[in-house]
Amino acid sequence: MRRVVLLALRDLRLEVRDRAGLLSILAFFAVMLFIMALALGPEEAPLRRAAPGVLWVALAFGSTLLSTQAFALEVEEGTLDDLLLAPGGKEWIYFGKLLFQMLLLLPLAVLALLMAAGLFYLPLERLFPLFLTLVLGVLGYASVATFYAGLLARLRGREVLLPLLLFSLVVPVVLASVRATTGLAEGLPVAEISDWWQLLLVFDMVYLTASALLFPVVMEG
Repeated sequence: MRRVVLLALRDLRLEVRDRAGLLSILAFFAVMLFIMALALGPEEAPLRRAAPGVLWVALAFGSTLLSTQAFALEVEEGTLDDLLLAPGGKEWIYFGKLLFQMLLLLPLAVLALLMAAGLFYLPLERLFPLFLTLVLGVLGYASVATFYAGLLARLRGREVLLPLLLFSLVVPVVLASVRATTGLAEGLPVAEISDWWQLLLVFDMVYLTASALLFPVVMEG
């Protein structure tokens, strides 16, 4: 756990110090949401219906960009091999990178939610259930994205290959997140939305377990 926290905090400090990656993801969120709002027109009803889908598509692409950056610096500086040479299992590298992404993605996801609320009339009265949906959805997506980012870290064109491999696996997470967000926006009872939360939790556990078990094999293979 100490290694996991130290690795995540080191990456977080470097990312905040550089600021270019964070600003690019924020700019991506703002531009994408603004363009989609313009494309759908000024009517409130179509904008509100499209809000959950647009929000989670933006979060999916933003998470992909951040996952690529998580291992890019290790490859450029040649420190990935140093991490792999540390004694013991290699699962801590995966969990450290995943924690780093969660520490960045959750605040960015909240900002994206606020942008979507302003541009798409997305109601925020049920803020805690919306935040719970963000946590479950972002965790499921980032768990797979971190694994594939490590797998492709040393390959050329990893920015192109990562979305191609990733999106086919995370479709259930994105769909469940969209349906849960839609239900909250429409005012459905929590009992009906909890089924989507349970589905997200199952996918999170499956993806986390499989990725943690396979990560050492992939990185050392």
